[in-house]
Amino acid sequence: MEVVFSNRAYLAILAETTEKIKTETGGLFLGTVIQDTFYVIETIDPGPNSIFQVAYFEYDQKYTQHLINKVANLYQFPLQLIGLWHRHPGSFDVFSATDDTTNKKYASMRREGAISALVNVDPSFRLTMYHVESPCSYQRIKYEVGDDRIPEELLKYKTEEKFCRMMSRMLEKDV
Repeated sequence: MEVVFSNRAYLAILAETTEKIKTETGGLFLGTVIQDTFYVIETIDPGPNSIFQVAYFEYDQKYTQHLINKVANLYQFPLQLIGLWHRHPGSFDVFSATDDTTNKKYASMRREGAISALVNVDPSFRLTMYHVESPCSYQRIKYEVGDDRIPEELLKYKTEEKFCRMMSRMLEKDV
């Protein structure tokens, strides 16, 4: 079991952590699972109406659902919600009871379970990845970063022609 991040997805975690350096923050992973590898193609930010506190964080659910749909629609290969990440203060790198409830929910959504990551900055950036199985058991797993480690078809965007065909079909249904 492993996780492979696209360059963009990994940089998005670093960017979000940097922007909210004094509080908890997080994001959602879009990608797919092939055999025992979770491919994270995109990381969705938590949204402008999230709650960012020193020891508490809550996603802006409406925003994240909207952005998941928009971003996933750009890709030829269907991206799915496969997990999440969030930052803990200091060197606290175990899940809280609140985290367990959230991770349990995400793990139950997929046969393969989900992935969940904790970010710490104490004093340097550290990402700890876990595979979460239902109901809620954790296995620490390794991760790698690099577009070159991801099957090419997972990184391809839909083409202009594909979107035009989709629009034509939709318009035909309305007639």
